[in-house]
Amino acid sequence: MRNNSYLCTMTAASTPDNRGNVLRQERPIWLTYIQIMMKERIIRLSDLMAYHKVKEVYKNRIACFRMDNRLVNIDTISPAYADIFSFIAVKSGTAVFSINYRECTVGRGDMLLLSPSTLVAITGQSSDFEAMDLMCERSLFEHMISTFEPYQSYTLFFCRTTRPILHLNESQTEHVTASMQQISEAIMQPYVYQESIINHLMHALLLQMLELVEERVNALPPALNHNETLFHSFIMLLIQHYREEHYIEFYARRLSISPTYLSRVIRKVTQKTAGYFITGMLYAEACRMLVGTDLPIQAIADKLHFSDQSAFGKFFKSNAGMSPQKYRTERQGETPTTE
Repeated sequence: MRNNSYLCTMTAASTPDNRGNVLRQERPIWLTYIQIMMKERIIRLSDLMAYHKVKEVYKNRIACFRMDNRLVNIDTISPAYADIFSFIAVKSGTAVFSINYRECTVGRGDMLLLSPSTLVAITGQSSDFEAMDLMCERSLFEHMISTFEPYQSYTLFFCRTTRPILHLNESQTEHVTASMQQISEAIMQPYVYQESIINHLMHALLLQMLELVEERVNALPPALNHNETLFHSFIMLLIQHYREEHYIEFYARRLSISPTYLSRVIRKVTQKTAGYFITGMLYAEACRMLVGTDLPIQAIADKLHFSDQSAFGKFFKSNAGMSPQKYRTERQGETPTTE
């Protein structure tokens, strides 16, 4: 990763935490903020893993690795958006994370659930800090949660929680970190059914965490207010119809409200546009079909109800930064064809 990209060079200073461990701290974050605002690139999983020289990566879609002071460039993780979902379970020591410019200290038993819309940085860690970090490409995770209704609790968690940290008891910490270690090992082992094994382990982990996520969601302000109820209804409709209905007008009509009102509600509840959710679901399914099926690109465009292959190609390239064909060949480990 180049120095002129979205990660900025930091100067280090040392101060002890309340346990006497030394924390390394970064330069004032306002300077990084200005640099980020001048750069509109979003970090992708492949970029981040290359920057930290992580080997436990599967098809540039999933990574699961140990995060500690031996991780390459751990001291230069400054605030940045990443096109990934990240689950960080702390095993020992402490670390200070900046989450949307609000600092929080985490220790053993804490688990961070971070979405692509979260601005994240590590601003310091103790010498004995160790965590397991599972990273999942946005399109893959959004596809997973769109295919199993109970996972919608994750959607509510990411949209409504301002402090995305779960607190695990000792038993939960052991089980969750052990599950993440299994995923890491499966990534490094060339099993015949490696992809299926990794997928099953991922679902097992998400189900382990689901009860904790549901507890947090249920602890949020009692009942959903009117706007949150509308947003939830929009998500349910979207899961059913995103392949054929790409515009907010359809969803507004089904909810008997105007597109303008629905847009305003979604932005108020989530700080995101309706297009973010519609595009996210559509892009996730396009990625899945390109990698997981042998369907011609024209057939995928038809199944996703694009007017033609050219329109699908433009949509996909605007999200992936490459053509559907190049994405398919790179994810399948082939030599990319000339575009």
